[in-house]
Order: sequence, then C-alpha cells, then structure tokens
Amino acid sequence: MTRTRLAGLEAIGTAASNGWAPSDCTLPREALAGSRHQFAAWFVLAGLIIPAWEAEVSIAGAKFTAGRLAVTLLVGPALVLLMRRGRHAVACDLFAVLTAAWMLGAAASTAGFESLSSPAAESLQFLFSYIVARGYFYSPVALDTFIRALKILTVAVILVGAIDYVTGRWIAHEAAAAIFGTTPLGAVTRSGAIRATSTLDHPILFGVFCGLVNPIVLLSERAVGRKILFSGLCLAGCLLSQSSAALMAYVLGVAAYSYDRLMRQLPGRWMIFWTVLGVATGALITVAEHPIGWLISHLTLDPVTGYYRILIWDAAFERIGNRPLTGYSFQLFDENILDSTVDCVWLVEALRFGLPAMAGLLATNLMAIWPVRKQVEFDDFRERMNLAFTIVILLFFFTGITVHFWNYIWIFWGLCIGIKASLRESLSHQ
Repeated sequence: MTRTRLAGLEAIGTAASNGWAPSDCTLPREALAGSRHQFAAWFVLAGLIIPAWEAEVSIAGAKFTAGRLAVTLLVGPALVLLMRRGRHAVACDLFAVLTAAWMLGAAASTAGFESLSSPAAESLQFLFSYIVARGYFYSPVALDTFIRALKILTVAVILVGAIDYVTGRWIAHEAAAAIFGTTPLGAVTRSGAIRATSTLDHPILFGVFCGLVNPIVLLSERAVGRKILFSGLCLAGCLLSQSSAALMAYVLGVAAYSYDRLMRQLPGRWMIFWTVLGVATGALITVAEHPIGWLISHLTLDPVTGYYRILIWDAAFERIGNRPLTGYSFQLFDENILDSTVDCVWLVEALRFGLPAMAGLLATNLMAIWPVRKQVEFDDFRERMNLAFTIVILLFFFTGITVHFWNYIWIFWGLCIGIKASLRESLSHQ
C-alpha cells in the first residue's frame, strides 16, 4: 500500500513538473468526482441547445424549460456539496439569496401570492443556477469539465445559427414546436436578411451569448490555432445575429484579453485599466446632457432603434419613480412602449421588483469580481479562468444596458457568477 501511494505521489509530482492540466487527473477518487461533475455540466448546459419557448413542460402545475428543470433538480445536491468540510461562504452568497428573496417579497406585496409563478421562476432559477455553480464547479477538474462541455455546445449552437441564415428559417424552434405541439417563434429580419437565433429565444440573446463565451475560449485554450478557430466561430455567431450588443460584447472581450496579454508584465495593469475607465465614465456623465442616451445611441447599429430605447428609458424612469421599492411585478402598464419590450435588464428588474432588487443584482455581480487579498497562489488554469469569468460578468453588466436577459441566458448569468464566486473563495481561503 505504501509503495503504491508513493508511486502515485511521484506520478503527480512528475505531471505537475510537466505542466499539469485539470484534464490530466486520473486518480480513482477524482475520476468518480469527475463523472459526477461531468453529468452536472452537461445537464445544466442542456438548456442551451433545447429551445425554451417551445420545449416547455408542466410538472405538478409548474412550467419547466430544460434549463429551469436542470437547476431545480441539481440545487439540492449542490447545497450538500457546499456544506462539505473545506468549503466557505462568501459575501456574494448573501447578496444572491437576498436578491432572490426581495424579488419574491416585492412581487407578493404587489400582485399577491396567487401571482407568484412568474416572479418565482425568475428569481429562483437565477438563485438555483448560482448555487449549482457554487456547489459543482469549484475544483479545477470540475471547472475544466464545465468549460469543455460549454465549448462543444457553443459550436453546436453556432452551427444551428448558420443553418438559420442559410435556410431563412429558425430551424431549431420549428423542430421543437413540432415535437412539443406548440407554436414556434416567428423569425426576425433586418435589411431583408434573417437574423439567426439558433436555439435561443432572440437573435440578440444568441449573439450576446457568443460574445460572452469568447473570453472563456480565449483564456481556456492554449494553442493559438484553437484560440483563433473558436474565437472566429464566436465572431461568426455575433455577425449572424446582426446585433450591435453582440458585437460590442465580442470587441470588449477581445480588447480585455489583448490588454491583459500585452500588459502582463505590469503588476498594476488592472488598476490602471479601472482608473482610466472611471475617468472616462466621469467625463461622459459630466459632458453629456443625457449620458445613458449617448451610450445607447452609440451602441446600436440602427439609429432608430437607439432613439426608441431612449424613449423606453424615459418612460421606465417615470414608472420606477412612482413605485421605487417594490416595482410592479409582471403587471402590464397599458403603455405600448413598456408593455412590448424593455431592452435593459437593469430597468426590467427595477420595474418588476423595485430598485433594491436591481441594487442586489448589481451587488451580487460586484461581490463576485471584487479583488480579494490572496491567501493562496492559483495554478495557471485557475488564474486564467478567474480573469475569464471576471470579463464575462463585466460583459453581462455592460450589455445589460441595452439587452434584457431571460430564459437560458438568465440562468447562464447565474452560473457564471457562481463559478466566479467559487474561484474567489478558493483564492481567499487556504
């Protein structure tokens, strides 16, 4: 037994000296844990390739999409994993729970307990996805498994988007509608060309998803050729969606990655980055008469769309001012500009659940990416993933100014925050 253990330790030491990667781990205990995490990764990401609008099932009176069902079934085991010895709570956990609780409480006070189905679905699927990520994707092996599954499914989603464009039809949605006996979403066009949506609910969500995955791809791949290939596919997805928000997410992700690579010899590079960004934001607020309007008008491909979104902001501010604490839940306003669409996730949360819910969502994101005093040194893989998911959360924050996230992208946001919070936990505790 002793000789076997020594041989195992020697093998691990040799692997580490040769550049250990999470996928190289072959110990029986790790293999068992790896199979569990592999199942969780594929299960929770399955909602990415199953259209949520058409493929919805009713269980005990509750409606479930594939993504919602996955996080609901996995949240219990994830909590058990979080309770294990060696795991620690982080501030982000508290804000995630408080945000979901406020959403439910605000909706109950506004629309009554009998109208909690939609608020419960929105708040709990965000919280559950966060908890699932915290519980399952903490170790390097588990995180590597999640990223491998994410890359494979991202390629599949982009290929379906390409088929949308070639055929002029939303193939995945039509197929799901035929299987589940529902009505498919109607295709959206721009300048006479169809906007690809793949398996997601809107071309903007499809494009933004591709832009969000790009930093993960760039920082997880080591071979330059694979970086270029996967990043090129993400760019193709952004272009197929014909979404300005998607292109913005892609460009910002590439810029952040390039900045880190070019300035990696400078220890204070991110302090410089945030200082410059803060000064630029302050200058915009000071100089521009309507800062939000300036951002929106300059971040859209269609000027008419930008103008329409400014009208949405003005109308939403008026409504939020009338009920700032609890919002209006999912009630309609009898106002076409607000009842049709509100293209800003921050405005949507404030309208539905009040400013505290919006502030809680913002705080949950900030607590996940807030710098922490290192108690341990990360290996190269976790160092790169820590940066990747920081960029992803920041992209969610900025694209959310002109995009509302729902269904699977909302779940994916919770997963990304949970993964980043786990990386922060492992960095701050020995």
